[in-house]
Amino acid sequence: MLRSFRQNRARRRWRKVVAAVALLLITAALLFANATALHLFGRVPIRIYPARSPAQSVAAVMVSGDMGFDYGMSRYFTRALQDRGVTVVGVSAPVIFAHHRSLAEAQATVEYAMKRAMQLTGAKRLILVGQSYGADIVATVAPRLPPDLMRHVAVVDLMVPGRYVYFRADLSGIAYLGQPDAQPAAALARMHRPPVICIYGLKEEDSLCPLITSSAKVIGLPGGHYLNHDSDLLIRTALGALKPHVPALRP
Repeated sequence: MLRSFRQNRARRRWRKVVAAVALLLITAALLFANATALHLFGRVPIRIYPARSPAQSVAAVMVSGDMGFDYGMSRYFTRALQDRGVTVVGVSAPVIFAHHRSLAEAQATVEYAMKRAMQLTGAKRLILVGQSYGADIVATVAPRLPPDLMRHVAVVDLMVPGRYVYFRADLSGIAYLGQPDAQPAAALARMHRPPVICIYGLKEEDSLCPLITSSAKVIGLPGGHYLNHDSDLLIRTALGALKPHVPALRP
């Protein structure tokens, strides 16, 4: 009888442990799925990252990945540009796209950042950069830029863009399961100015880059979407590809 009592008590303890773990997992999943809406990756939509060395005659507009500028590869590349004398106007994707936006809103955001970059720095030439989710947005907006802004873009740099674009950032990926808001491959393939650089992981299955080889400099790196988390290789590769279009940019 004592043995049965101990077994029942052990079972009750085990059930409590399982229930507690299940509750934690459900809570984590809900937080993950609503991370952008809860502003877990920031609240400031447009962030200014001043040049850390003597300023160059070019500025950059960068749209971040869905983890913003405090996490992931967006922060590393932003710092690399700062260290080379380039002021970066950063568009924080998890803030701007915390809720679903329209194409017009996405474009207006990028255009505003471009104008802000030129007003702030006096630069007449811009590097337009997007990383991961941000690359999706830049790929969609770039072919639609008005001529008065397009002429200021020295180069468009897309880092691991996807074929399908959604105007709502979602770290969990749930929002990316439905019908996409845009598929920019065709428009980019027709855009021969400004020059486009497209960097992707060779193991990616849904990358935009292989679809625009006729109109862009396409560079494949080892790994999948996260490029084996090798931020140093990405920075070296991206800076090397940018150099012909921005001669003042140090490697």
